[in-house]
Amino acid sequence: MLKDKLNSYLQLQLKFTSSEAAKIIYGLQGLLSELSKLLIILAVSFPLGYTDEILVATIVLLSIRCNSGGLHFAHYTSCLIFTCSFYSAVIALSSFPLTDAYLSFGLLFSLGIFILTGPITSVLRPRLTPQEVQRYTHRVIFLLLIYSSVLILLDSLPYRKIIYWVIVLQIFQLLCAKIARKGESYEKFSYTKNL
Repeated sequence: MLKDKLNSYLQLQLKFTSSEAAKIIYGLQGLLSELSKLLIILAVSFPLGYTDEILVATIVLLSIRCNSGGLHFAHYTSCLIFTCSFYSAVIALSSFPLTDAYLSFGLLFSLGIFILTGPITSVLRPRLTPQEVQRYTHRVIFLLLIYSSVLILLDSLPYRKIIYWVIVLQIFQLLCAKIARKGESYEKFSYTKNL
């Protein structure tokens, strides 16, 4: 299998430890998975005329999701279906009118929800330390404040509603991820020593 060959190469030729090699392989698998999903979504969106919207949504989503986490699925197919549904919802919702008051309320509400949920990682990944939780939380709050300021101040911004709905749906996804973990949160576990 290619994974075993790469693992051997990393350990024997490049002198990585087995743990380091496993992390590199995990990262490469994640990167290839995300890249393939993006290519599939772009291939579908191109003939429909939504390529620009997908690219803008992806940039905003990656900036937030890399720091906030979210729902994680055990299988590629379920992840692909959810990702397609997420982008479809963003595009569909962005076709509706969005008043400034509703936009401001939605962004403020999203910020509040994130402050309550914090970053959510996959159960397959190591638990974040309290310092990492704080660092990622601060990053996301900073990003949300920047995006919110731009969206509120620049009402003629192209793709304004796309950016708004990516933020709102990503934060909603975090809330769903927290509920899916049945209340398991960093507030409960981050200060225990035996994680």
